[in-house]
Amino acid sequence: MNINQLRYLLKIAECGSITEAAQQLYISQPSLSKSIAQLEKEYGIQLLDRKPNGVFLTPIGVKFLNCSKQVLEAANSLDFTFSDRGTEERSQLFVASQQFDFLYDMLKHTMKRKYFTSLFCDIVETDRSNVIRLVIERNVDIGIVVRTSTDAKSFLWQTELKKIETNILDRAGVFACVGPKSPYYHRERITFSEAERCPQIALDIEPEAKMTYFFDRSKNHFNLNNITFFNSIRACEHFLLETDSLLFISKWAIGCFSGTPIRSVKVLPEQDGEESPNTELIWIKRAGEPLNKIATQFVSNLQDHFEII
Repeated sequence: MNINQLRYLLKIAECGSITEAAQQLYISQPSLSKSIAQLEKEYGIQLLDRKPNGVFLTPIGVKFLNCSKQVLEAANSLDFTFSDRGTEERSQLFVASQQFDFLYDMLKHTMKRKYFTSLFCDIVETDRSNVIRLVIERNVDIGIVVRTSTDAKSFLWQTELKKIETNILDRAGVFACVGPKSPYYHRERITFSEAERCPQIALDIEPEAKMTYFFDRSKNHFNLNNITFFNSIRACEHFLLETDSLLFISKWAIGCFSGTPIRSVKVLPEQDGEESPNTELIWIKRAGEPLNKIATQFVSNLQDHFEII
């Protein structure tokens, strides 16, 4: 049994729904169900009764939760007395990241934890190489970036790898975003050669990578005859809506266009069996240095969100 499992059970009881509880906890529904199942197995009891109109505590579950509330109160008291909250020093969270759709929810979830009342946050959204430099130069504690199979051994990864610790959160293929004026707007997937024929826009591309793209088109599939670089999602959104441009994008930034007519399509090789580029979402920190309490909690929230056990 761990404290988080008790917090999860309390949230399910409050919501009357595993789905809603998972959303409020910012973890996946399967992860939440698995956690409760492990708790039930550990004590050999059934805590929840799943019915068509919701999820309810069993009689033994009610007793278990009442005892759990006492444990949670004691745990919160310990956190208050002996964590950063019980001292005059403020809890500090310094994060640098590329632009992703999950970032603000992760920050909000971390800030809502009851034992952090005095909190100083500094969140920097910038290109990938600057994220890495900010971590190495001790301006932030955590960086969140996308690494691709075409650049995993390029400029900064090769020269700075010993200075940082990399941790994979998720993996995905390649996607493109298009607006209503794109000829591919109603497609579910396109090929890389089709993408190369479109006017293109690019987001968060560092100067070193721009040079790599211009020198090695075969790996990066950019239309070098018609490409515009931006450093903000909103600028990309405007061009996608007003032109027939295409934007290569990571899976973890697609949600930034939520609520707009912009669609995402999968980008695939020309032929089955041909190797396709892949991407990894990773978080990084300085090698050999521990994170503070709130940074550790932030990383834990990220891992729960992406089901990293």
